Amino acid sequence: MGKILIVDDSSLIRSVAAGAATEAGHEPIVAENGQEGLDILTREKIDLIFSDVNMPVMGGLEMVENIKQNDAYKYIPIIMLTTESNPELKAKGQALGVKAWMLKPFNKKKFFMVVKKLLA
Repeated sequence: MGKILIVDDSSLIRSVAAGAATEAGHEPIVAENGQEGLDILTREKIDLIFSDVNMPVMGGLEMVENIKQNDAYKYIPIIMLTTESNPELKAKGQALGVKAWMLKPFNKKKFFMVVKKLLA
């Protein structure tokens, strides 16, 4: 059972993704923005991160930049879960080391598949 960090400013998305993570047999931990996500990483061992791109305080890509600069958690796989389909943002995410880009609303079957693949 892995710990999955879900970072999104939408309480509905956090709730749905947390439910899907639980259903897949994992422990969800939620954060409302990138800064909160980084704070959680300092006290929890996280196995996988799902993050939105556009959030107040700190966006997802800025959070990814911070994560990838820290040896303690730079190897945690990160999936962007967003409404953003901008190819330039997607390319920036890939350049930063994002493993996958899933569009909202997300398909639970695809969510399970990605979680299984990255936590295998």
